[in-house]
Amino acid sequence: MERPRRNIGGAERARSRSTRETEPNRSRRTARKADATPSNRRRDARLHRILASVCAGLAVFAALQSVRLSFATQPVVVATQAIAKGDTIARGMVELRDIPFDESLRGAIHTIDDAVGAIAQVDIGKNNAVMASMARASPTVPQGHTSVEVRLASAADGLLPGDRVTLSGAVATGSGAPDGSGMPDAVDADGNPPATRLSTLSSDALLTTKPSKDAQGNAVAVFAMPPEEAAIVLHAQEYSAVIATVNRRP
Repeated sequence: MERPRRNIGGAERARSRSTRETEPNRSRRTARKADATPSNRRRDARLHRILASVCAGLAVFAALQSVRLSFATQPVVVATQAIAKGDTIARGMVELRDIPFDESLRGAIHTIDDAVGAIAQVDIGKNNAVMASMARASPTVPQGHTSVEVRLASAADGLLPGDRVTLSGAVATGSGAPDGSGMPDAVDADGNPPATRLSTLSSDALLTTKPSKDAQGNAVAVFAMPPEEAAIVLHAQEYSAVIATVNRRP
């Protein structure tokens, strides 16, 4: 009677598969055992302590920054009285105060010297911070120019020192004189005023001071312009009304 043959090849293949399947598990167990050594545990503990210290330091730094910003101050120029639009800011009108830090005050004027002598571009209320956009430097007479006082027939309330304006006057139609000297003093035979046209007296006059009123209530202002234009303007205002038109602002 023959004995049954054992499938030796199949048993070998099964043992090989079992070996391959258990090798990764064995490697992982070996790695875990290696990681669990006392030296590795001490190393991990040190890393955890370092990370915890770094996180705590960052938290403290952020808290200190928040506290610093909440108590930080900055010097700001503040009006001690109401300042009207067009006024020249004098030293007694402003003072320097330390104000809690605020992003909205970055555009403020931070020194008294920068504010004194500037021209207010808007009305500034008492105790209000003076922003750089609220004032501009007082104009100076350019080299080669002269300053003359001019009576204005036009409204002068909207004019600010530093404005560049065109000064114009009425002259008789047909007159070649730009200064108004061609304007007749009398009316025609029918009692009608003479026909007139507008003539430019100065094309780029610089307003150097805030307009004011003279004894008769007329608006007067001081303008800087070349001497030849100044002579024309002074002569023209004896014959006709002078009006000012703003060209541009700095």
